[in-house]
Amino acid sequence: MRGSVVGIVSGGLLSVISASAVAQTPRPSAQLAIEAAHRDAVFIAKDDFVRAIDARARGSSTALSSLGAVRAGDDRINVDVIQRRGTGAEGPVSHRVVTEIYYVLDGGGDIETGGEIPDAKPLTTANGEPVNPANIGPSIRGEQIVGGTARHITKGDVVMIPPNVPHRFKSLDGSITYMVVRMNPGYEKGR
Repeated sequence: MRGSVVGIVSGGLLSVISASAVAQTPRPSAQLAIEAAHRDAVFIAKDDFVRAIDARARGSSTALSSLGAVRAGDDRINVDVIQRRGTGAEGPVSHRVVTEIYYVLDGGGDIETGGEIPDAKPLTTANGEPVNPANIGPSIRGEQIVGGTARHITKGDVVMIPPNVPHRFKSLDGSITYMVVRMNPGYEKGR
């Protein structure tokens, strides 16, 4: 499947993002409220975007939610905003089918990508269900990346992370706020 989404974001950013789908089998968790993906255009007003940033800053909203989602064929494409704080490293993750694109809105830090995650474990809820399959799909998490490459990113930078690429913020310049677009191939058909 080949699809594209046009998103209008705070500050007039206009992005056209294309995705190629790979068949997979993510399954929705019965315990997660998953926002419907629309077949029509989805607009995220600047005020909604700013409210989401403020909610993330207060820690009152999960980073695995979605501000909007569309269907591109059977693919699910989500837009969200995430804020991370602190200076220390976080555990790396790798998503089996989901592609992520980060657009840094504020702050910065060192992002490490590539390499391998030794002793990685599936990322699941307490009852063994995948963590938010609509957004991140089947994923693994570990304690470190071996053989990765770290790059410093700041406001205005874009990072594109394809499936099966380990990634984490190795360190932050105090905080980072970024928009994330997640493309989950085949999700709307239960693949």
